[in-house]
Amino acid sequence: MKKGFTMIELIFVIVILGILASVAIPRLAATRTDAEIATTVSNLRTLISDLSSYYVVKGEFGNAKWGDVTNVPVRRGNKKPAQQEKVTDGEYDGVYYLSAGGINCIAFRVKDRAGARPAYIEIAKTGSEQNNGICPDIINAEPIKAFLDLRVPNVTPIEKGGAGVITFGSSTTIY
Repeated sequence: MKKGFTMIELIFVIVILGILASVAIPRLAATRTDAEIATTVSNLRTLISDLSSYYVVKGEFGNAKWGDVTNVPVRRGNKKPAQQEKVTDGEYDGVYYLSAGGINCIAFRVKDRAGARPAYIEIAKTGSEQNNGICPDIINAEPIKAFLDLRVPNVTPIEKGGAGVITFGSSTTIY
């Protein structure tokens, strides 16, 4: 008598492995999405904290570059890293982005109000949240939604009704 597996036994093993894979793969994909959302929320919190700390210590942003202020990966619209660009650029500050999954999901700009204190950051949704990518999940995350609802008196955000504003050095935080 020969020792080994019969063809029927091998087919059953392959079918069982296929069933297990069909259950495990979607769960792994969901875990990756959850990790991207958590990373983006964490990056936003860190960015706000770093900017606020820098502003409180220095009193202004002046000629500070992103790489001097934070390690959060900040991008320009063309997805070019902005670590060597100035945080603020005069009265008409540039818009920068936080990306997730290679898509710019959150737009923000920093205003260092000369003569009128304090400086502030405004955060807005981008047009990317309409895609089927990860942006809708990020925009709907509770900490991001809470931040987008923040308002500061006498500050008009980039996009009325779609942006939140937080002043640096204030006690306002997002959870």
